[in-house]
Amino acid sequence: MKKTLGILSLIFLFFSCDDGDIVVTDFEIEDATLNVCGLDQKVIYAINNDGVYESISLILDATGPINDSVSNALITQVRDTAYTFNLSGNNKLIYRIYDGPIENSYFCSNIPPSQPKVLQEFTSGDAGIVSIKLAYSDVSKDTDDADGDGIPNIEEGYDPDLTDAEMLDTDGDGIPDYLDIDDDGDNVLTENELNPEEGSWKDFGFLDTDGDGTADYLDTDDDGDGVPTRNEVNDNDLENLDEGQYLNPLIYQQQDGIPDYLNKDFQRNGENPTYIPNRIQRNIVTEVRISGFSLIDRDGNSPDINTNVAFNMGSFTSSYNIIYQRNIDSEEDSDTETEVE
Repeated sequence: MKKTLGILSLIFLFFSCDDGDIVVTDFEIEDATLNVCGLDQKVIYAINNDGVYESISLILDATGPINDSVSNALITQVRDTAYTFNLSGNNKLIYRIYDGPIENSYFCSNIPPSQPKVLQEFTSGDAGIVSIKLAYSDVSKDTDDADGDGIPNIEEGYDPDLTDAEMLDTDGDGIPDYLDIDDDGDNVLTENELNPEEGSWKDFGFLDTDGDGTADYLDTDDDGDGVPTRNEVNDNDLENLDEGQYLNPLIYQQQDGIPDYLNKDFQRNGENPTYIPNRIQRNIVTEVRISGFSLIDRDGNSPDINTNVAFNMGSFTSSYNIIYQRNIDSEEDSDTETEVE
């Protein structure tokens, strides 16, 4: 954990207890790697077992911001905006010092273990504001590739100043290209339509089978034969499609080994109604900051701690799977489903 002169370094606190005197001149749990208990406990916490055995925990009430549908996201919030609430009632910040190392199970058990023993506890009063901010760690204008298709976000129209609805969406399915694993909606994954025969698209440009100036991964008719790529599938298989399945043009080939959708001399039109499911993993960082709070000694042996200094409690890194439901053939926006990793 990052060792900084935080809140308790503003004053020297002398803690007295039956086991002897403990002097704390340094609040080391700042900018920490945070942990989160399950939805029932609604506890965000950090521990330090280096030198002084200490913990800081944020206890949330039943209406706290932890998201019940995607617990790993911690909160449901627009990226780069903050969810704020007051420290009061059942929303508490607790700082403790122990007589021994602390395990994660200490906070996530229904009944806290008897060991280690709490030597000193400070609990927040009715002052203080908590700010929880979510940011995706898989998006930037430079190198990140949120959908994992092999093309950096910036190459797919990502702009941090725009909403997802305002960014480039080649196939108009409601999923911006930087989050779309099939940018042109032709049922061939973008990652399978990138590279020319010579090698990497970074060195030789993108594959353009029909030479029309539109790269295959953005072209709905890759061979230029007048039949959409996604429809160059076997008619017989269309009759046997089950719910949730899709037909991929890659698997249908002529005897010469060229897929139908890349062979301009062969037209197959299966009128394919299905779309490949768009499933990606999002990586997120959730930051917790607390300001203007006070901590009160549970036993009344030490002075209260009051500060207006913003305290960066730390950050929580997580990931989750998201499935975008395509609605290209309707005017409805794309629905989304989430799966916790």
